[in-house]
Amino acid sequence: MTRLRRPGGIRRGFGGAVSVVADGTLAVVLDGAAAPRSVAVVTGLLALLAVLVSSVPEHLDTAVHEGGHALAAFLSGRRVGGVWVESDGSGLTYSFGRRRGIGLFATRAAGYVFPSLIGVCSARLLAAGKVTAVLILAVAALAALLLVMRNRFGELVVVSVGASLILAGRYAPGWVQLWYAYLLTWVLLFSGPRSVLVLHRARRRGAVGSDADKLAESTHLPALFWVLAFGAVSLWCALKGAALLLA
Repeated sequence: MTRLRRPGGIRRGFGGAVSVVADGTLAVVLDGAAAPRSVAVVTGLLALLAVLVSSVPEHLDTAVHEGGHALAAFLSGRRVGGVWVESDGSGLTYSFGRRRGIGLFATRAAGYVFPSLIGVCSARLLAAGKVTAVLILAVAALAALLLVMRNRFGELVVVSVGASLILAGRYAPGWVQLWYAYLLTWVLLFSGPRSVLVLHRARRRGAVGSDADKLAESTHLPALFWVLAFGAVSLWCALKGAALLLA
């Protein structure tokens, strides 16, 4: 919760709705109606372009992917040894625990669906006008991820994104917060299906050792089944998130 330094004012929000804006010690709190559809459309197109042509969303997707592995491992009682994010877009999460069971299954299954799930949760918050909540929760998640990051490039990715979120939340005007939150949410929604497609193409070229391959070993279901399952979840999240943002 943000401790307010002085009472804020009531300002006319986006789309004619009334929103409450207050200056806090840590952030400028922006809470009110969802953004107009034009903002959602423009940020969506920018995010799609970034996901297709830039490596920055790929590195963010990898960090969130590995963060999903780490969170699932922690929640299932496994010990998280560390997380690595490499400059080529690959990543690794190392955890200790039982060699079989629901904990290991959840840990292996969480990675490819986690960015999409985070994206749809963020979209739901934005649809309710909770812009600052998206930024604060993202900073908290990145701070937790930084605690288990074990390589310099991964730390650079996490610190850079986290710092930009803090600066936007503390010093930027409300419309910058809004655009940034929408852009970040779209990136997560788009990068989920894209990463599954990259996985499928890599497996067709003979790559082995992916999350789908490891799940196939432990469940005796074909790796293609898990690729399709990852794709179905990420696509559903992308469609659901888009419906929320564009409503």
